[in-house]
Amino acid sequence: MKWVILLISLLLVLTACSTIEKEKERLTEEITEKEIARITEEKTREIIGGTSISKQQPCTIEKTIPKLSHAKYYTGPLIDTHVHMPVSSKIVSTVAIQSGFEDMPAYNDKLNIDYLTCLFESEGIIQTFGFHIVPNLAIESSLSTIQVLNERYGDKYAHFYMPTQLGSLNPDPEKVDEILTNNPFFKGYGEVKFDFNEIGNEGIEDPQYLEAYSLADKHNLVIMMHPASNHKSAVMRLLNKHPNTNFLFHSGNIEGWIAEVLENHKNAYYSLDANVAPLFGWASQHDLASATKQEFMEYMNNNFNNILQEEVRQWKPLIEEYPNQFTWGTDRWYTWHFDEDVGAMLEEFGRSFIAELDPEVQEKFAYKNAQKMMEE
Repeated sequence: MKWVILLISLLLVLTACSTIEKEKERLTEEITEKEIARITEEKTREIIGGTSISKQQPCTIEKTIPKLSHAKYYTGPLIDTHVHMPVSSKIVSTVAIQSGFEDMPAYNDKLNIDYLTCLFESEGIIQTFGFHIVPNLAIESSLSTIQVLNERYGDKYAHFYMPTQLGSLNPDPEKVDEILTNNPFFKGYGEVKFDFNEIGNEGIEDPQYLEAYSLADKHNLVIMMHPASNHKSAVMRLLNKHPNTNFLFHSGNIEGWIAEVLENHKNAYYSLDANVAPLFGWASQHDLASATKQEFMEYMNNNFNNILQEEVRQWKPLIEEYPNQFTWGTDRWYTWHFDEDVGAMLEEFGRSFIAELDPEVQEKFAYKNAQKMMEE
C-alpha cells in the first residue's frame, strides 16, 4: 500500500511541475506581447507628441510645375485611389521587413502626416485613399495616428483598414468588427493582396477573408483588392455574393479579364496606378528587387513619351468603353515613393495620360468615379 501512495504522490508532483512549466511559458509569452505593445505605444506617443504629428507643420512644397513639353495636359483635380500610408511604429516596420517585405516605412520627423498632406496638395490631389495597416501588436497606436490625421485633414483622406499578409499580426474578426464600429472614419477595407512575390499568398476565398468581406458589407466599406491572374472565378463569385458592396481592383496580372468583370458588375471598379507608371519596376531584374528612385527617375525621364504612348494605346479604349469604372492612382508604398521629385513625376505622367482620354471621360477617371464609388 505504501508504494502505491508513493507512486500517486510522485505522479501528482510531476503533473504539478508540468502545469507550472506550462503556466510559466504562457505568462512569459503574455508578458513578451504586452512588453512589445507597451514599447510600441511609447514610441508612437513620441511621434504623436513630437514634431511629426502633434504640432501642424507649415506646407512649404510648391505646386508641381511640368518639366516636359506637352501638347495636351490635364489641369483639373485628382483623387489618388491607391496609397499605402506609413505604419505607426518602427517595430512593425522592422517585423515586416524581416518577414520579406522590401520596405515598410514608418512615420518619422520627415515622413509625417503634415508632409504627406502637403506633398499631395502640391500635386493637385484633393483626396487620397490611404491604406492603413493596424496590426495586433500596435492597434491603439495605429488608430491614434489615423485619428489625428482624420481630425486634422478630414475629407482629404478616405481611410482604409488594411490587413497584413502575415496572419499572426492580424486582429481576429471580432476585434476588427470592434475597430470598425468604434472608428467610423474607415471608408474601405484593403488593400487585400493575393499576388505577392515577397511572401506566400493566401486564398481569396479563405474563411478569414470571407468573414472580412461580410464585415465590409456590415460597415458599408469599399473593398480594395489585388487578385492574382488565376482568381477570375473567385472574383466573379465575390461580386455576385456582395452586389451592394463596391470593389476596387488593381493588378498588372488581371488585364486579360478585367473587361469581363466590369461589363457584368457595376459594383466593380479598376484603379490604374503602378501598372501604368512603373513604380515597382519594368524589367525582369525587378522581379527580385524593385527599382530604386534613381532608376525610376532616369527611366521615366528618358522614356516618358514612349511609355505614355504605349499605356494610352493599351488602356484608352477600355477606359472609354467603361468610363464610369476606372480610377487614377499611384500605388505609393516605399519610402522613396513619397519623395517630392518622384511625386512630381507621377503627377506629370498621370496628367499627361488623362489628357489623352476623351474630354468627357477625363474628369471621371481623374476624380469623379472615385467620388461616386464612395457615395454609393
